[in-house]
Amino acid sequence: MKRIQLILGIVLIMGCAQENNTFEDITFKGGYLVFSEAPNLSFNILKLDTEVFTATIQDPNENASSYTLNAVYEDGEAIAENLVEVQNFPYTLELNIGEVLEALGIAEDAVELTDKITLVATVVTPTGTFNGMSPDYSFNYINEGGNTTTRLKQEEHNNAMEFTMTFFQPPGKKIRGTSFEEPLVGSEEDVYNRNGANDETLDLVNGEAPPYVDYTAKGNGVDDELGFNSEYVAISNISASSIGFVEERIGVMSLFEDYDEYPDGVQGFHSEDADGAIRITFDMVEVPEGQNNSGVSFEVFFGDTSWEELDGIYAYANITTDNGDEVLELINIYNDDIEAVAGQWMAVDSGFQKGIRSYQLVIQIQSGATAESFDLDNIIVYEAED
Repeated sequence: MKRIQLILGIVLIMGCAQENNTFEDITFKGGYLVFSEAPNLSFNILKLDTEVFTATIQDPNENASSYTLNAVYEDGEAIAENLVEVQNFPYTLELNIGEVLEALGIAEDAVELTDKITLVATVVTPTGTFNGMSPDYSFNYINEGGNTTTRLKQEEHNNAMEFTMTFFQPPGKKIRGTSFEEPLVGSEEDVYNRNGANDETLDLVNGEAPPYVDYTAKGNGVDDELGFNSEYVAISNISASSIGFVEERIGVMSLFEDYDEYPDGVQGFHSEDADGAIRITFDMVEVPEGQNNSGVSFEVFFGDTSWEELDGIYAYANITTDNGDEVLELINIYNDDIEAVAGQWMAVDSGFQKGIRSYQLVIQIQSGATAESFDLDNIIVYEAED
């Protein structure tokens, strides 16, 4: 009974001492600032000169006399100190991403999608200086890092002590393309009867019936499919049995033997057992005047089998820039590298390129056995959205 009375007495005493705050008396307030709302931390890599980070900083402990930010590019590749200093809170912070990169000494066109910029704060209070990095204790329990625990950096806290900016690439808008939907197709077993000798390097021409290896575009609008032209190129020693072909499933077809659907539409360009190379050259596509960001992409399906040394794909784009004609390589893989990605549709994409005025896509696919098959689809030349 006496023990219960003693506890009750302590509670009554504490309740009467309204001017005291026990939590305040026994805790130490460090420097910790937060954003009033979670800010956007992902920025358009195509507009780094105009993208702006903005957020309102608050001082929940009401003890900060200053807040400064340093920027770290990647893992210390470049550092910019004292990007901003704030002494009154709340404060609306605005950082132009282009200016941050300039302070870091990083060119805008050198930034890649996987890069990041980490902003680290230093907060000064009457009781000390606090760094936004997480503590990093050595073997001897010496802190070699910062003063802000990682638990305070969880998403729900909107911490302004250490945060990371990343980049994204917006989807492209098609200028021209093809999914091989317009050429007529026959049955799955139809074969292309080639012109010339079976091992003769020469331009291929359409026969009287599908499958077709050439196509002439019906127009030059965004919805008009690109034209293309196919050639056969002899490759020495690509096959132990023979070189070249007479009748094979090569050209535009509608096949659903190795996959359930095409990336776009129900047709594609197929090649198998060419015992050499099939080179497909697509129409040139001009980039609209004034557009500085553009690219080219396509999708390819490799038959899931054993690929040999000379079996593979080489694709590139003949491009024109303000400086003249150039070649933009897109993919160049053979043998085991094909096996690593076989059995699935794979996207080949240049990503956004700057200053290109036109593209002419060229895809060369070569193999020496039936099972080593290629399917091409969804060829697109694209530009950035406004």
